[in-house]
Amino acid sequence: MNSSKQNHVLGFFLSLTAAAMWGMLPVALKELLAGMDATSIVWYRFVVAAFVLLCWLGFKHKLPNVLKVSWRIRWYLIIAALGLSANYYLFNYSLNYINGETTEAVIQLTTLFLILGGVLIYKEPFIGIQKLGTALIIAGLALFFNERLLVMTSLENLETIGVLLVLVSAVTWTVYALLQKELLQTFSSVQILFLIYLFSFLVLLPFTTPLIVLELSSFQWALLAFCCLNTLVAYGCFAEALNLWDASRVSAVLALAPLFTISSLKLTVYFYPQYEFSDRLTLLSIIGALLLVMGSVLTALMPAIYQRSREQAASSRVTAN
Repeated sequence: MNSSKQNHVLGFFLSLTAAAMWGMLPVALKELLAGMDATSIVWYRFVVAAFVLLCWLGFKHKLPNVLKVSWRIRWYLIIAALGLSANYYLFNYSLNYINGETTEAVIQLTTLFLILGGVLIYKEPFIGIQKLGTALIIAGLALFFNERLLVMTSLENLETIGVLLVLVSAVTWTVYALLQKELLQTFSSVQILFLIYLFSFLVLLPFTTPLIVLELSSFQWALLAFCCLNTLVAYGCFAEALNLWDASRVSAVLALAPLFTISSLKLTVYFYPQYEFSDRLTLLSIIGALLLVMGSVLTALMPAIYQRSREQAASSRVTAN
């Protein structure tokens, strides 16, 4: 196997690992919320991630120095940190109202929001196939919530509150992602994450109850460890996949995350019919989830395909001349 093909294969499996980790995350978080509050869970995830990245960057002698950058970059860092920490918290907190399948379906709107943000801010193209992908995302969400659309028009419905929290979470993640594009001109992706984790755990500290971990069962300790490792492993696989593979292809594989959430909960309910933290999706809702994934994959892949076709056309014209 040649080096290029190895990079493609490794990039795919790293992307798939990240998708699986993010797909399993809401399942673990939902269980852990029975013993911990959302703020403390997020805080511990930031503490562990910041500490590991501190050791890694220190070993590599690549610790970032924010004092050497302009105030514009510092403000970008602060806003990006607020965006990602809000995303973590709101995603966690939403699981008090809804189950894993619903959170993972709604958070897929980040794909659409990121595309639209790129169009509005960076003047990126929004081509026809992406419009089809957008239509599939909207249709997929409509089918996913087919039996719940009417009741979700009321803010008195707890599920509506949960969905709105995930929606805002998707917006805040998009803010972080759009700003990262600017920050990558100054820092590496690992340095950016370290600074964001460091900032976030310091900001959240006054609102946490760290000693609550002493009251956790051994199973809940295992869940907390998984959630903390998830932050490192998923983002680590994601960052390395981007080094080996096209960003559009990585994003397309990451769009499979809801399928991991749904399939894992389907298996759980099959073996434990009394399991209570599952939406027990109907066939129509599952079809909606598939359409949602297809739409996300299309919107993620199309910019790269469009750019490649333009480059090939330009190259052909040059050769012809």
